[in-house]
Amino acid sequence: MKNVHPILASYIPVVEGLARTFGEHCEVVLHDLTGDISSSIIAISNGHVSGRKIGSPVTNLALQALCTAKVSEEAFDLNYRNDTIKGKQIKSSSIYIKDEQGEVIGSLCINLDITHLAMAQSFIESMMVIQDKREAEKAEESFAPTVGTLMEQMIEDCLKRTGKPIALMQKEEKIQFIHQLDEMGLFLIKGAVQYVADLLDISKFTVYNYLDKKNP
Repeated sequence: MKNVHPILASYIPVVEGLARTFGEHCEVVLHDLTGDISSSIIAISNGHVSGRKIGSPVTNLALQALCTAKVSEEAFDLNYRNDTIKGKQIKSSSIYIKDEQGEVIGSLCINLDITHLAMAQSFIESMMVIQDKREAEKAEESFAPTVGTLMEQMIEDCLKRTGKPIALMQKEEKIQFIHQLDEMGLFLIKGAVQYVADLLDISKFTVYNYLDKKNP
């Protein structure tokens, strides 16, 4: 290995340590930018991610980031896209290493292969597509802990649709309200008729009568 600045040399163990921490899909690279950048890599772990090795050059994006760092005095450039020739999707971060005079002498680069994550994201998004048909009229699914809570939630949802509190409902509005509850399947629940009767301050037989008005 060529002579390496002591500050850069101190980062060499960090390369393998980070790579072991984040696993085989994480490439960690140490660049020496004090000399020939055509062979800037002095340490690399998990080089299969980009197909590089010790003695390989710095990337074009890393060069652009380096120029920016020298002008703006940024200490790092994080989470930028840096895909490989073979089409791997790479999420990269570069941390610039400076000497005692504040000059950039190297960079520690972390390249995370997110190709499989991107594929998984695409699959998950495709599986989560929901039809918009009658979306405004559909209630959200309720995971109620008890039957009583379920009935309360269904009635509350129905009240949101009608936009009128029970206390202000006239007879025809109560009939319509009961019909809507029936369409929601509320009366398939045992005890729901009596529950609604008590809620509307009418008899159970009146509820049945209102339901019959829907189905003569």
